Amino acid sequence: MARDREKDELSSPELSSWKGNSELQDSIIQKVLARCQTLLDKEPVLFTNIYQDAWELVTRARRKAEELGLAVVITVVDSAAQVVMTYRMENALLVSNDMAYKKAYTAVGMRMQSKDLAPLTQPGQWLYQLETMTDNKVVSLAGGIPIYCQSEMIGGIGVSGGSSEEDQSIAEYAVGLQSSKLAN
Repeated sequence: MARDREKDELSSPELSSWKGNSELQDSIIQKVLARCQTLLDKEPVLFTNIYQDAWELVTRARRKAEELGLAVVITVVDSAAQVVMTYRMENALLVSNDMAYKKAYTAVGMRMQSKDLAPLTQPGQWLYQLETMTDNKVVSLAGGIPIYCQSEMIGGIGVSGGSSEEDQSIAEYAVGLQSSKLAN
């Protein structure tokens, strides 16, 4: 029955008109090739060594923050949550120093994005009062993302200084989860 349907699809009038229209075929092939080339031209962001890649992460985050007109603090930590690099943009709030580290610490310590922790720390949830129990080292604010190389976590990044959405957008851009504009 499936074979009969395939034969019907292959002999449909649209397909036969497509088969005879070399201009249409060439046009579609060119569009597909152009799209493939666009995808190939994009350099994948693949971080393999947090100590060597920290400056690239900070540079990407800083570029995104400047695009958004924000002054932020960016902290990169290794897989043991030890600071590899902290970068403070001029005019960033002082409190952002602590918050950027706590977001990176949370990403590594919980092996998840800090924003995803928020629903789990609400009253009645299984991680309720986690922030208090960890002397406020763990935070449930957006802007902290763990960084993986293949399936191994090699570190994390924390960004603080904008709104939760802006901090998250900057961190996502830095690690290559987002390409450009602020996500809605």
